[in-house]
Amino acid sequence: MKKMSCLQSGRPPPEESDGFDYPGGIPVTYSQHRLMHFDCDDKNPRYAYPQLVKLYAKLGVHRYNLLEGKNLKFCNLKSFNMRINCGASSYYITLDARSGFQKFPFQVLVNERRIGCLDLDVSIARPRVSPKPYLRRHCEPVRLDTEFNPLPDWPLAFSDAKRFYMVNESELQNNGWISLYLELALVSHIRKLTDHYLAQLEIVQVAVETLDDVKPPTLDSKNVVIYIAYRDFAKAETGEPCVSKAIIRRTFNEATGGLKFVGDYWSEEKKTLSTETASVDEVTEKRSMHLSGDEKTEKRCKEEETFRMKMQI
Repeated sequence: MKKMSCLQSGRPPPEESDGFDYPGGIPVTYSQHRLMHFDCDDKNPRYAYPQLVKLYAKLGVHRYNLLEGKNLKFCNLKSFNMRINCGASSYYITLDARSGFQKFPFQVLVNERRIGCLDLDVSIARPRVSPKPYLRRHCEPVRLDTEFNPLPDWPLAFSDAKRFYMVNESELQNNGWISLYLELALVSHIRKLTDHYLAQLEIVQVAVETLDDVKPPTLDSKNVVIYIAYRDFAKAETGEPCVSKAIIRRTFNEATGGLKFVGDYWSEEKKTLSTETASVDEVTEKRSMHLSGDEKTEKRCKEEETFRMKMQI
């Protein structure tokens, strides 16, 4: 069977692509990085961490809604291209979004800055247009902001109304991105978490602190810190603490158009102590245990090498 040229197929040459919609993947460039293509329409899709990819896709739709003032809904994943390298990766995702009764293809680019934690940048989120939706040459690497600022500590109280906005129950129900942020914070740490596990999370309190010069803060602020207290009933079933907290920071770069997310979570462990052991086993707020950065990268590299061998890359 004669292969169609890029021009006949409606796709640009690989060297002019910005990474989307290449079923065969894109050959190695001078940077020695390439993209691997995955289809998501199959009943049993063959790719690692499907929950993470779906959350990335939803995050892209959220970015578009936030910045464009729209109300698009995520429908389903179509395909994605993943940059193959050890450590943090980039995901060029094509999905179906919906506005009212209209369903259409949508493209999202998520760039991980670190692995094993929520630290990423969403630089593209747009409806796919034809024939040329391409914004830059694929061989031009994405320039990420490498500066890392640590997350703030959990506040002692949220009583300052000029600093914090307390989200009520109806607002929590109408702003699904809050639970999306929480799920991303967890799945970014443990990529194999399932829908069943995430369904057992119950948000009990949300406070929003704006980083913009806006007093009082609002849910629509682009630069915010979200403080979430939640119950983890899955952990409660195993005897582990179920009262947990998460912090997610969202910042928007006006110059690059990138929306950056950094987040972490931990469990609050409470014990009834005897006077003899109180000095040793005090009530503490215990951070969830994670591997060091080097250990995470080594573990991720081994997982990806095993996965590539299975896919016969």
